[in-house]
Amino acid sequence: MKELPNLSASLLGIVASSAYIWQARTIEDSLLSDEVGAGGVPAGVGMVMLAASIALLLKTLLAQARSARQAPAAVAAGEEEGGAAHPHRMALGLLLILAAYVALLPWAGYIVSMGLLAAAVALFAGARMAPVLVVFSLCLGPLLWFLFEYLLQVRMPAGAWSALLGG
Repeated sequence: MKELPNLSASLLGIVASSAYIWQARTIEDSLLSDEVGAGGVPAGVGMVMLAASIALLLKTLLAQARSARQAPAAVAAGEEEGGAAHPHRMALGLLLILAAYVALLPWAGYIVSMGLLAAAVALFAGARMAPVLVVFSLCLGPLLWFLFEYLLQVRMPAGAWSALLGG
C-alpha cells in the first residue's frame, strides 16, 4: 500500500492544523490590535494547512480507488510500477532550496530571494529554462513585495545590498 505515508501525513496534518487553529483562536487581542486581531494571521495559516491536508487526503483516497480499479488490468498485462522520483529525495531537495532561500534572504532581500526561490523550485520540479520562467521569476518578487508592503502593511526584509544603494 504505497499511499499509506500520504494517508498518514494527511491525517496528521488535519489533527495538527486543527490544534494550531484552536490555539491561534485563544490568543488575546490587545488594545492596540487591528481588525484582524493577534490570532488572525496564525488562524489563517492554520486554515491553509487544514485545506492542504484535506486536499492531500482526498488525492490519496482517489489514487487508492484508481489503483484498485487498474491493478487487475496491470497485473494481467505484466506491467511494472513506474519509476517516479523518490518522494524523500524530492522533499530533501526542496528543503535544501528553502534553506538556501532563508540564508540568502537577509543579504539579498525579499524581492531578489523570492525570484530566485521561484526559479529554483520550478527548475527542480522539471521546468525547462525558458523566457517565461525568467519573466515569472523577475515579476514574482516585486509583485509579492508590493502585496505585503502596501496592501497588507507587512514589512519585508530589504536586504543588505539596499543600504549600499542608498535604500
